[in-house]
Amino acid sequence: MTEINPNAARLIALLAEGDVATETLTVEEWERLIALAQQHNVAPVLYARIKKRGGPPPPVIAEQLRQIYLASAIRNLNLFQELGKILRVLQAANIPVIPLKGACLAEKVYGNIGLRPMGDVDLLIKQNDLAQALGALRSLGFACERSFDPIAEQTVSQYMLPLSKPGGLRVEMHWTIMCPRYKGHFENGDLEQLWSRAKTATIGGVSVLMFSPTDLLLHLCLHTSVHHRFDFAGLRNYLDIALVIHRYGDVIDWKQFTALANKWVIANGVRLALQLTEEWTCTSIPASVWDALEADPLDDVTMDWVRSKILDSGSLALKSEVVRFEGKAHFVDKLSVLRRALFPPRSEMAWKYPAPADSWRVLCYYPVRFMVLWMRYRQAMWQLLRRDRKLITEARREAHLRDYLGWD
Repeated sequence: MTEINPNAARLIALLAEGDVATETLTVEEWERLIALAQQHNVAPVLYARIKKRGGPPPPVIAEQLRQIYLASAIRNLNLFQELGKILRVLQAANIPVIPLKGACLAEKVYGNIGLRPMGDVDLLIKQNDLAQALGALRSLGFACERSFDPIAEQTVSQYMLPLSKPGGLRVEMHWTIMCPRYKGHFENGDLEQLWSRAKTATIGGVSVLMFSPTDLLLHLCLHTSVHHRFDFAGLRNYLDIALVIHRYGDVIDWKQFTALANKWVIANGVRLALQLTEEWTCTSIPASVWDALEADPLDDVTMDWVRSKILDSGSLALKSEVVRFEGKAHFVDKLSVLRRALFPPRSEMAWKYPAPADSWRVLCYYPVRFMVLWMRYRQAMWQLLRRDRKLITEARREAHLRDYLGWD
């Protein structure tokens, strides 16, 4: 295993409540540690861990951490007040809703909404209720930045375009939990069973539904591995998973968990997410889980690549079609990737640009797309053409990871 940098190792140890000699840290080292914690969206938890362990840091550092925590608490308090209004409007319209990720975790798992930073609010709504739910949110002043085609978008995404209002939070309404572009086996019946297993919970002062502990854990593993391919949010994702296990360990049905991961063909990503959680948070995963997950072996090089992506972040190019272009061995396959990048289906264009998929206007945005791709990735493409060793190596590792996770 490639050795991670000392600052990241120190942060991981503190989050896991390990033995760290913080008394020897200089103010500059503390500031680098705090900056890294903010990058990984875990600074409020770092504050709580340091406060719990005693032996406070230098006063200037202690105050800096306290201010970060207070800012998170104030922001989330405002978000939850707005969330409560949304949930009450949906409740009044008899629309079942399941708050996802942060909106659920901050209150029900972390137990302190200030500890879990939130960027927006994700809500799972039944497909037949989407139009009515959209009207309910519009009555509160929420709007989308552009028009969209909900029918067409269901072929390219698992959620609608974000809704927002001036000074308020962003809301993403999901109709499913699996991206339709992923090659998994998640069907309408699986979604219906998720709803049937959901439990009543109070979130934002409103009685709503919440995933069962087993489904909650599985969704978090799915989200960080399959959906985001271990990009974004950093260590926060694995802290989320660890705290769900600590909070609900006695009632998580691990047999059902592994059976669903295998059935949905997400076992590779789930195993990798759990492995990193166990490695970085000292959370114990039952041995039976490793035996039951039908996951393919993962080589050490790709495993190290995943660690480096999470801890060090990656370039924008490695989150794009550039990876697929380099990952294809044959020239014809490379041309296919290039064609797909330049001429995506109309449904996908309607997701990205303000024109319905069945309108001639969507054709006008293809030149816009060419220009955007050129401005964004011209340097990366030039590096590939001149066979830049570092980018090629990283692109091939990323391509292998995508294959492993089940992305085309």
